[in-house]
Amino acid sequence: MTDIKQYDEHAYEIDTESAGKLAVDMETLKHFDLSDHQHGTAACGCCGCCFTGDCCGDEDCVKGKECGAKDCHKACRENNEHHDCAFCHLAFDSDEASHQEILNDLKELSQALAA
Repeated sequence: MTDIKQYDEHAYEIDTESAGKLAVDMETLKHFDLSDHQHGTAACGCCGCCFTGDCCGDEDCVKGKECGAKDCHKACRENNEHHDCAFCHLAFDSDEASHQEILNDLKELSQALAA
């Protein structure tokens, strides 16, 4: 990652070889533990159903229970704005090389913004 590009007031862009340009929501990055991420888990720590469209709008999501396909009040803002979201790719992209590349870029972005 050579330079920092900003989408808008709340999101930056990372450019990966494997997944292309991905949006990074700054509030999500602030609270995201890069060292403790698991595939299939959304950045918010919920089940990730908001990325698959099978989402609940109640506490079942937080408790990891099966969703009832209701509207989600925690849907990914970047996806709603038609960006490819870095955190969605982390949750659901099964390619380990891509996964590691995104984590590395998020770490670099986080360090660059902190400087």
